[in-house]
Amino acid sequence: MKKAFLITLSTLTFTALFTACGQVTVPHHTDTEAECLTVQRNLYKVEKFTTMVEHTSAFHLEEAAVAMNVPKISTSNNKRQMLRDAAKRKRSLEAEQKELGCEVASN
Repeated sequence: MKKAFLITLSTLTFTALFTACGQVTVPHHTDTEAECLTVQRNLYKVEKFTTMVEHTSAFHLEEAAVAMNVPKISTSNNKRQMLRDAAKRKRSLEAEQKELGCEVASN
């Protein structure tokens, strides 16, 4: 009885492993909703960063920019350069948002 049970159990386990039962396939960039959400979050970060740069003195600008941690925007004490980089990043994110066909929230 034990031998039959072990053979049956091992056969079922072997079959399950080689037929890929229970495996989950990962979708390849088909979830545009998640990508749109990521782009919107990055846009929000850039807008928040721009507001912070506009209202911070040049003396404290570099420390504040490092604390905000917005990628692809230079961190220096040159306010115009940082605002230019932020505007460039915002345009690229808006283009990506348009390319993905995301809904744009109107203000």
